[in-house]
Amino acid sequence: MAGVMAGVWRVMRCVVCLGLWLSGCVSRECVVCGADRPNILWISCEDISPLLGCYGAAGARTPRLDGLASEGVLWTRAFSCHGVCAPSRTGIITARHPISLGANHMRSRVELPAGVRLFPELLREAGYYCTNNSKTDYNVVRDLKLVWDESSGKAHWRNRRDPEQPFFAVFNLTMTHESKVWPEGWREVVRGLEPGVLRSAADVVVPPLYPDTERVRGDFARLADLIAVMDGEAGRLLDELELAGLADETIVMFWSDHGNGLPRAKRWIYDSGVRVPLIVRVPEKYREWAGAGMAGSRDERLVSLLDLGPTVLSLAGVGIPEGLAGQPLLGPGRSAGGRRFVHGARDRLDERQDLVRAVRSERYRYVRNLMPWYPALQEISYGERNETMREWRRLGAAGELSEVQGQWLRPRRAEELYDLERDPWELVNRVDDPELSGVLKELRGECDRWQLSEPDVQLLPESLLERESQSAGLPRGLLFGGESGRMRLEGVLRAAQAAARGEAISVAVWASESDVAVRWWRLEGVWRRLSTGAAVSAGAMDLLRAGARDVDPVVRLSAAGGLARAGEVQLAADICRGVLEVAGGEEILRTAVMRVVDESGGGLFAALREDLAVQRGGEYFDRLFQHSDR
Repeated sequence: MAGVMAGVWRVMRCVVCLGLWLSGCVSRECVVCGADRPNILWISCEDISPLLGCYGAAGARTPRLDGLASEGVLWTRAFSCHGVCAPSRTGIITARHPISLGANHMRSRVELPAGVRLFPELLREAGYYCTNNSKTDYNVVRDLKLVWDESSGKAHWRNRRDPEQPFFAVFNLTMTHESKVWPEGWREVVRGLEPGVLRSAADVVVPPLYPDTERVRGDFARLADLIAVMDGEAGRLLDELELAGLADETIVMFWSDHGNGLPRAKRWIYDSGVRVPLIVRVPEKYREWAGAGMAGSRDERLVSLLDLGPTVLSLAGVGIPEGLAGQPLLGPGRSAGGRRFVHGARDRLDERQDLVRAVRSERYRYVRNLMPWYPALQEISYGERNETMREWRRLGAAGELSEVQGQWLRPRRAEELYDLERDPWELVNRVDDPELSGVLKELRGECDRWQLSEPDVQLLPESLLERESQSAGLPRGLLFGGESGRMRLEGVLRAAQAAARGEAISVAVWASESDVAVRWWRLEGVWRRLSTGAAVSAGAMDLLRAGARDVDPVVRLSAAGGLARAGEVQLAADICRGVLEVAGGEEILRTAVMRVVDESGGGLFAALREDLAVQRGGEYFDRLFQHSDR
């Protein structure tokens, strides 16, 4: 039986390659056919920046990954599209920016447009055996039986029936996750290690971003221990290939889904949150064909983790679909030129909303904060369990943080600009530096271009985004299609930028705007300034009262927040009750009500506590309720 299956796969591989050749998906001179098709192994880990010895990290204990780098290519400028797992992994599996799908909010479940597929589906059609062990964490709805031959804690390339069938196997190592940096999680991971090999907090050099205290040092020491354990597990997976005699037939790719699981790193789109390790080992027999560098070499190009899927397709000889944001780095379909920029986005994270976009060039990073009224370090309940975060809060309350450290606890500027050569930790915002005015103009323009071209459908508030998707019968990613969609998106982006800058708007001009998203943004810009201490002007009150009469619940809800801040708590409470009635069982809108109540001050919560208590049951709603109730 095995011999019959082997023959079937040999024929299938040749048919697939011939079809790709004739269709023009790959060039004639680059087709890899028959037994020459490489296996591809992904080793991914969670929540680490490039803290490996091969990247120069002091005190790193990563001999296996350092060895992999000495046999392959190390990318020095690799970035995720988001600083948290689900949106980042959504970008990787689709090779698209999640903002173009409406899938950048944490723990979304978004329908994909017709024709948008997860890239392992194409590999399976080309004859590859595809396994995932075992984290998925995609923000999209997809039948995993279409994507993977097996996705489970037992999935393995060894499980394929025919040993000659090429495989694409993914192993997700989870021991470096944020939760394992917590003392209780760390003890679980390192219990098999000898005490003498554990990293001492006294040996840690704390980056200037963080307070240098014993508790912060402890987090960095525990993270180093977790990376050491992860390195050993990666080595075990490499040993399996060697023992099976497949090391010379298998391309290995190692990467992390985003940066360190520490404050202003994970969940954020600075280098601390999105710069990741990426190492690729291509066996000698494939190296020239794949266009890989020499063993032990470094690649300085800007690359995105969105490039991983197209790279795998290229290496497997599979045509690259149109419309992807990712570009193949290796193989016959590899891109001739490099990227000038990489992009990142941050939206709702668990119970807290935000909207940040970023553009990074080789030297500079531009950050666009469209909700700058929020501090960088919003209180997200899951992240508050981190020892460094607790220390940051304690020292902030005591007035013992430096200016550089304390700035992250205050509202932000609408724009930020950093010189990574002079300021690798992105601590000094140079947006007002006249010497960088040309850089600012270029990166600001690139951010505009990127948001409009994707398109950035997440400029709509989440409940409106979902409602418009449902009422139009379209996936979120198609809501801004065509020329009319482009024009609408331009208007919404202008409104968001005006709100972020705190621009005033008259009631007459506001009321004449037909787009609910524009009205929402401009009202948000008014009431959120009240929450940061701005004076309540007569014009602002007139606008809030006009918003209270708006036809759309998301606009009325925004008005309620401002009215509560301005002291009209009873009117605000009545508006919130009305929006809750409209929401019914819609969890996104119900949670938005609870978020506005939580962020409007204690008076509104006191007025609504009984109404809100009966709405409990959703994870994020409950977290916000508990925050208000303490």
